[in-house]
Amino acid sequence: MRAHAIINPTAGGGRAGKTWPHVRAILQGAGWELSESITQQRGHAMELAASTPAEVVIAVGGDGTVHEVANGLFRANRDGVLGLIPNGTGSDFARALGLPRDPLAAAQALVSARPRRVDVGEVNGRSFLTIAGAGFDGEVARLVNTWPKVLSGTVMYVLGILKMLITYRPVDVEITLDGVSHRERLFLIAVGNTAWNAGGMWTVPAARADDGLLHTVIAGPLTRLETLIVLPKVFSGRHLEHPKVRQVHAHEIRVTGARPLAIQADGESIGTLPAVFTVRPQALTVLAPAG
Repeated sequence: MRAHAIINPTAGGGRAGKTWPHVRAILQGAGWELSESITQQRGHAMELAASTPAEVVIAVGGDGTVHEVANGLFRANRDGVLGLIPNGTGSDFARALGLPRDPLAAAQALVSARPRRVDVGEVNGRSFLTIAGAGFDGEVARLVNTWPKVLSGTVMYVLGILKMLITYRPVDVEITLDGVSHRERLFLIAVGNTAWNAGGMWTVPAARADDGLLHTVIAGPLTRLETLIVLPKVFSGRHLEHPKVRQVHAHEIRVTGARPLAIQADGESIGTLPAVFTVRPQALTVLAPAG
């Protein structure tokens, strides 16, 4: 197997850079021919993925690194194969594929992994693999992305939630699901290509990476107290039991509002409303464990 690895050395508080030599040894010991690049700043993994001629590209880092590598492949209009070595503050796409979160175990799994076609979400021209959204989670992502990534993704996200609760207020928006529109007061909308985000929150339990749909959780005007009650239930999927939280599915979702609410994709801040979410079925080949 020939592959090119793109390593984010700062992912996971620097763990990705420290563990890469051990991961490389495992892959080379299995007969892989590897070349590699090291990212220098935010957005660099996208450039590297777009320019490498390798058929297999391995993203070494967290979901932000995977997000950039996938977007680089798409922007170069390349039908490359994406491999993952999860080693960031959050590794939710690896979880969805059934890859171990330990980077050395993931390397062992990658040796015997098989190609698998998965869906890709898109919001305003930006591809995403896990969950994208707008409203409260977009504002939290915008805040958290300004912080040093020295803690786990879940801890940082929870801290961001607590800080954002002080100032955030639900907003009147129009949501259009496959052409059917309605207005409501929105706390957040989370559009799932896969089910998890923020380092293990089971935010969109119905989401699957190969069903050609965007499963979506919409939360109405939660109060601060209701948010604090609902938040711990996200890890079990029981947040859907709250009367202001529901799950729907569509192929295209449009969200407009009077305020420029932040949009996030795979935890990366990518702009503000309006937003158009779509799905590209079976658009990406990944290396995933059999079964």
